[in-house]
Amino acid sequence: MRSRAQIKSHPIHPMLIVLPLGLLLGSWIFDLIGKATNNELLWAASYYCAITGIVAGFCAAIPGLIDWIGVVPPKSSGKNRGLLHGGLNVLVLVIFIVIAVHRTNAIAEPGGFELGLMTAAVIVLGISGWLGGTLAYRNQIGVDHRYANAGEFKERQLDSWERPACNQSELSEGQMMLVRVGGERVVVGRCSEGMVAFADHCTHKGGPLSDGALVGCTVQCPWHGSQFDVHTGRVIAGPAKSKIDVYDLEVRGGEVYITPRKETQPKAA
Repeated sequence: MRSRAQIKSHPIHPMLIVLPLGLLLGSWIFDLIGKATNNELLWAASYYCAITGIVAGFCAAIPGLIDWIGVVPPKSSGKNRGLLHGGLNVLVLVIFIVIAVHRTNAIAEPGGFELGLMTAAVIVLGISGWLGGTLAYRNQIGVDHRYANAGEFKERQLDSWERPACNQSELSEGQMMLVRVGGERVVVGRCSEGMVAFADHCTHKGGPLSDGALVGCTVQCPWHGSQFDVHTGRVIAGPAKSKIDVYDLEVRGGEVYITPRKETQPKAA
């Protein structure tokens, strides 16, 4: 899904991560070579790379956190993976902070304690990078889809079900809009048979259907390709096994109103 922290649809987070990644890896390499050659200049280079890398890491974390909160679908594999990715990155920064504090000055020779911690941090950084790649290439976080006739991604927040989700003229065939009503995410779209409304949550891994493709009256999840009938919610193609929820939709005066179907509405206490 398109990043919220972006410049002309280019996500800011991946732009910034290269700086702390290079600096922290460089700090580790400088210390290893400096230790082998007994070179104080390399120890100093390692120290200042670590300090700069820590600052750059926290700067890169800000747009990443914004995207995790505002873009990654709740109750999805991407949400859990993003939390682990961010947690590991914070752990790496904490380790490098501990190392920087433990060293008495920039040209102090690194001991086994510092080198051991730094090596562990680099391994954790590699694992976190793997998770980050999975978020981008499998969960497609930050990807701006511009498939045929889809147009710009649309999103709207409603304060109640009584408010119209959109005007039917806003969507052409094959276009979808994500509508948030309280804690629910509902997709309103126009298929070949008219306006439809269904849950944004893919029943496989929680992928955002609003960011997928609506072809005919079938929506395809962008994460793993599961396909659903938007009228009944039934699974047309896996890997999903369970159908998605669909919503009642009514057009009054050109305005589109959506409500949960009776069987999906919570029982009154």
